[in-house]
Amino acid sequence: MLRSPATKAKPTRQRGVKIDHVWMLSYECAGIAQAGGLGEAVAGLARTLSSDYGLRVTVLLPSHGRHSDPRLKEAYCLREETRFIGQGSRLGVNRISYRFLSGVETGVHDNVHFVLVKGLDAPTSHWLNNPVLYDHDLTFEKMALFARTVKLYSEYLLSMQRQTELPDLVHAHDWHMVPAGVALKQHLRDRGSPIPLVFTVHLLSHITLPWHYGSEDWCGIKDFPHRVRLSQKRTRTLNSRQLWEGQCGNSLERFGSYEADYVTSVSETYLTHDVLSYFGNVIKGKSGHVYNGCDWNYGSIESAVLTEQQAVTVGPQPAVGSVNRWDLRRVLLTSAIAQRSGPEGGDNFTGFSADTANSRVGKSVEPFQSDGPLVLMTGRLSPQKGADLLLDAVPIVTKAVPSAKFLLFLLPSNDQVQMKAITAEASSYPDNVRIILAKNRPIYMMSHLSADAYAMPSRSEPFGISALEAMATGNPVVGSDIGGIRETVADLTTHNEAGTGILFPVEDTKALADSLISLLLVMQIDEQTQRGDLDSIDLSGRIPIKLVAEMVGRNPRLGTTIRESCKYRVDQNFR
Repeated sequence: MLRSPATKAKPTRQRGVKIDHVWMLSYECAGIAQAGGLGEAVAGLARTLSSDYGLRVTVLLPSHGRHSDPRLKEAYCLREETRFIGQGSRLGVNRISYRFLSGVETGVHDNVHFVLVKGLDAPTSHWLNNPVLYDHDLTFEKMALFARTVKLYSEYLLSMQRQTELPDLVHAHDWHMVPAGVALKQHLRDRGSPIPLVFTVHLLSHITLPWHYGSEDWCGIKDFPHRVRLSQKRTRTLNSRQLWEGQCGNSLERFGSYEADYVTSVSETYLTHDVLSYFGNVIKGKSGHVYNGCDWNYGSIESAVLTEQQAVTVGPQPAVGSVNRWDLRRVLLTSAIAQRSGPEGGDNFTGFSADTANSRVGKSVEPFQSDGPLVLMTGRLSPQKGADLLLDAVPIVTKAVPSAKFLLFLLPSNDQVQMKAITAEASSYPDNVRIILAKNRPIYMMSHLSADAYAMPSRSEPFGISALEAMATGNPVVGSDIGGIRETVADLTTHNEAGTGILFPVEDTKALADSLISLLLVMQIDEQTQRGDLDSIDLSGRIPIKLVAEMVGRNPRLGTTIRESCKYRVDQNFR
């Protein structure tokens, strides 16, 4: 969910034209197809603009074959727009013409409208209907066919006199949607319905492509002269190709930044330190940041987890609000993680190649032999997320806290070498580490309610919505002092009992380990205090971060205080 600004007045176009309808162009959307935080951010923003601001929001994305899922078809009320057929040809650099035949399915869910772009013939379906989201050539083919189809769909709506279904503003999310956003803006301007274009950078990719890819021959961007804003004070008339190859150096994202009327990113730090450095002066005066948000509700999640456990256990069931986290953790670690394996419903949830995504489906997870304080990590298996750094910290943590457990939910990438290396290293710690290469939602949610600390050792992080999900479920975050993490996590060493975690220098394994040890011991002391276990060893003297040790010396229930601060921070700043 988007963090709501102070005012809820509807956005307006320049010259006072009111904006009532937003088209959001995205490669992912939670609930339909996603491989990471992009899908969550888009879905949350769409819901917020609709529910809180009263805007009509339409999310357009490649179908990735999801339109054929009967459950999704029913949930989203999908129906084929039978009178629309997108057809044409793309001219390759080899001068061979490639025909395409595409269509759309429209639907609505949670008062948000959806348009799923699909293939209608075998060659087009091979790309647009493929369930894999990310696999190089496939991704670029989907981007191009999506751009061509969206442009044709806008013309179809005009020809059918359905102008009310056209947007007042187009919002392109990330680099995948730059061709579609620019082509759509050009076309509607040519047809007398000019609209502003907003471009949001969720994660810079630094993708460079030859002009032919974006051109009218392939993605549909026209090469024509137009005024281009070069800085706050300078404009110049350039052809699209001149801009692409000259000012932008073939950078797809830079091209989007020039053509967009406004550029946003997901945190102030990422905008000023990364995005502005890459784009330069072109976005000064036409840029800002909009935080992602979190709609996770602790009570609802707890209720869902207990209901799920009722389905797999027998005997009396505890009531919502009456369960101790340590009891839930014990069940999770010693039995629940083995109850299910693979993504729910057998779907290729990860959106990566079928071989990668299915390599672990159906393989059970070995439960731990004993309970212990739990470190949780979630995210894509990529160098950016730093799972290797967390595993490097394991021997340091377990030397101080031998019973510590590490549970990593990692969405596989197509890098088989990396995946094998990570799983091999994890297997070196059979008593302490488990990796789940999927996102089984019931176990995923149960893990959030059971954890003692959440690890986010990212090498870069524009925002990090998973930090909000962790805090919303009462988990302090040990995160790299970088990007959006430093804006979402309030460090205990500077915020005292209002803190929600500990920040450490990027790639500093020792600092990561010390931070985890400190929080795990804080949580153990709190747990012992609640249990009335007064004879236990005094753990505060083993806390490596002195300030944290002093805090728990004053307040043995510091763990509970931190958990409440986590939930409060999300409620106050990211709803």
